[in-house]
Amino acid sequence: MNVDTRVGGYFFNLFDGRVRLDLSEIKKGLDIKGGVKVVLKADMSKIEEKDRDSALESAKAVISRRVDLLGVSEPVIQTSKVGSDYRIIVELSGVSDVSEALSQIGQTAQLTFKKLKEDVGYDPNKFNEYFVSKDVWEDTSVTGGDLKGADVVFDQNSGTGAGPQIRLKFTNEGRDKFSEVAKANINKPIAIFLDEGSTPISMPLVNSDLAGGLTSDPVITGNFTVEEANRLSISLRAGALPVPVEVIEQRTVGATLGQESVRRSIIAGVVGILIVALFMVVSYGKLGFIADLALVIYTLLVISVFKIVPVVMTLPGIAGFILSIGMAVDANILIFERIREEIEWGKPFNLALKLGFERAWPSIKDSNFASFLTSAVLFHFGTGMVRGFALTLAIGVAVSMFTAVFITRTLINVFYEEKARHI
Repeated sequence: MNVDTRVGGYFFNLFDGRVRLDLSEIKKGLDIKGGVKVVLKADMSKIEEKDRDSALESAKAVISRRVDLLGVSEPVIQTSKVGSDYRIIVELSGVSDVSEALSQIGQTAQLTFKKLKEDVGYDPNKFNEYFVSKDVWEDTSVTGGDLKGADVVFDQNSGTGAGPQIRLKFTNEGRDKFSEVAKANINKPIAIFLDEGSTPISMPLVNSDLAGGLTSDPVITGNFTVEEANRLSISLRAGALPVPVEVIEQRTVGATLGQESVRRSIIAGVVGILIVALFMVVSYGKLGFIADLALVIYTLLVISVFKIVPVVMTLPGIAGFILSIGMAVDANILIFERIREEIEWGKPFNLALKLGFERAWPSIKDSNFASFLTSAVLFHFGTGMVRGFALTLAIGVAVSMFTAVFITRTLINVFYEEKARHI
């Protein structure tokens, strides 16, 4: 019988003694697993100053719903203000069709229902002219805000070649509004415009069946492909953006490129750690070997914290982690140099160890506090990858203080059992 368990990202088998590090659950950032990053600028020219922050948050909520309907896993959607610009930052991992994602995210998706102007009248022979002339239409009381849903359907009575349609689901108030407009325009067209386009996306005729009101969900018919119909229905279900947005930055990262960057970063980190480990052994002998063991424990602890928090690992985050490894070794160097000084001053070994830890602690504390404060500032004022770097560095600094003092002290007690009995 086997009893397996996981603790902080490590897999333990309690009977055969196997211990295995599982890195699969560490969340990976966009620059590692690939995807697209889009920065959108919101047009606030028609929004009052006091309402702009709430409008930006509303736009973020709409985009979040659209992304959820796209099925993208673990998207990152943030808002920021740069000068007078209001921005929405969207990171979508694993997206293959970038153009479709951009179209889905940035489309305002505001439906308007228009009727022919009273002075225009309706002539069936001019149907095509109405379609290309926006000036002949005027607004009705029905808008996209009266919708509660939209689905893609196919007309089962039109044969196998029937194209997709979009079935609109109105709110109760919206159904009443649409019924009033329909009853006033029997045998006339109603034009449905998307985002105030120059031509309607559909221009259905109101048949006489609607004289008694709306009895079923109306459908938008048009020359849609299946992809276009799905995209429009998603936008309508998620809601219209309260403000227009435009793409001001786009960056696409392939998964292969991200994995190659990770591979090179890991190689650089391993080489750096090996050089540091060799330096510690050459410079401090047995104490250096103890510091190397503490460094291994430090690395395992930090990876565990990354999984527990959890930390989204990016390339700058890996850089922050590697930097924190150097800082962890630096604390051991301070301790060992103090121990050397105490021995040179004639102190017995056990007392030199005790005083070395005590007198190195203020320097370790101050330097790590400064690094932690810097990380906090970067995390607070930075965005995206800068915050990832700051977070991994801060975690590394916190863990390094623990390992440099407590883990190293414990290992010295083990390796120098007699001499270090009292430290």
